[in-house]
Amino acid sequence: MVEVRPLTYEALMPLIKLDVRPDQSDMVAPNAITMAQSIFEHGSEIFGIFDGDKPVGLLAIIDLTHPEADLDPGDDPDTIYVWRLMVDAAHQRKGFGTAGLDHAMAIARDRGRARLAISAVPDDGSAIPVYEKYGFQRTGRIVEGEVELAFPLADVG
Repeated sequence: MVEVRPLTYEALMPLIKLDVRPDQSDMVAPNAITMAQSIFEHGSEIFGIFDGDKPVGLLAIIDLTHPEADLDPGDDPDTIYVWRLMVDAAHQRKGFGTAGLDHAMAIARDRGRARLAISAVPDDGSAIPVYEKYGFQRTGRIVEGEVELAFPLADVG
């Protein structure tokens, strides 16, 4: 059974050991980097994606309504941003990434946010088609070299 749970001390090392395929290494930061950066990223939250007790991925979000969130020009502060989403190479194409997106969506809806946003490297093998299939739409913005996509949540409330 897939579960997405907040990061705990016990899950720290097992999540750090997860890795994407070698051809994806330039598309998402290693989990250890994400965890370290989260200390300085106001509004960030980290979750492990589990198949039962087995860690299979990591989800990191940023709630852009945080008073100290580091907003870029053009950012909508009424957004939950999927900062990082990774699924271990051995567990890809099994629905774990979708479970992570579903969890981020539930957080955005529960908090009454106007949209869920994500970005992806536009290289071969990018997750952009996966995000578009989920319902994200390209915003036309390029943020730090990545294509930004958003899922409007007009029915929130």
